[in-house]
Amino acid sequence: MRIHWSDWSRSCIAAVGLLGLAALAVFKIPHGFEEGVGWYLILLPGAFFAAAISGLITRIVPPNNAFVFYGLLVCFNFMWYFLICFTSIKIYRFVSSTAKTSSRK
Repeated sequence: MRIHWSDWSRSCIAAVGLLGLAALAVFKIPHGFEEGVGWYLILLPGAFFAAAISGLITRIVPPNNAFVFYGLLVCFNFMWYFLICFTSIKIYRFVSSTAKTSSRK
């Protein structure tokens, strides 16, 4: 029996997996300082937006600055990986359906 999942649920699972792998690669694998910053910015690109928005929020609510930053970091990077996975699934479905219809002609 096959489980029929929607595209967004498959994308959510893939995004959580990719986010976990990125966090593991950035925070658990030992790097030098320059390499660590490079991997951080490549694998977790939501840090740019998280830093900017958390700077604005911590002016209003100063004691929760680390919580706000890490919460925004996880949310933005999850959305980034979700969009990548979702568009990849949609492109795959489009290409595979186009291949089936063109081979029938």
